[in-house]
Amino acid sequence: FQDTNVLSFKALPATLGLSARHGYDVNTMTVPRKAGDACGAILRFRRPDGTDLVNNVEYNEVESLLKARGVSDHDKKTGQSPFPGNTNQMLFKLDTYVDCLSKSGGGVPEFVNPKYADASRTLFSSPARLECMMQDLPKLLTTAGVKVRHTWMDRWVCYSPVKS
Repeated sequence: FQDTNVLSFKALPATLGLSARHGYDVNTMTVPRKAGDACGAILRFRRPDGTDLVNNVEYNEVESLLKARGVSDHDKKTGQSPFPGNTNQMLFKLDTYVDCLSKSGGGVPEFVNPKYADASRTLFSSPARLECMMQDLPKLLTTAGVKVRHTWMDRWVCYSPVKS
């Protein structure tokens, strides 16, 4: 869970209940998102084999991804993004999670996220480290019938992160 978002604890029981009722393998708590918001967006992707993947796209990648596909991040009727905002509150069905980690040998997608000292991008401002994102775990869930969904809640109910 996102440990800087204390409101999530109020909404997680409802998200858990919906997950159990509908048999979701992964359920991300989402909120309405304004275009350009500094929170990731939940998008549906079509894999080459025809199956779908519902997953987070980080906020710094959303605009370029949508623009490249000719899709707008702004709904003129609502003033919001048509794509739900990721709160980083995810629930995983344990059987599915264990099966996924068994198949991958415990490996998950990793990346290096350097912090550069200036615009030249030639010096690091701090040591770079290897990272992985929990939001990438659904990419490993390729078994047919796996349900990856999101539960939409109003921001005031579940989303008030404290960011430094």
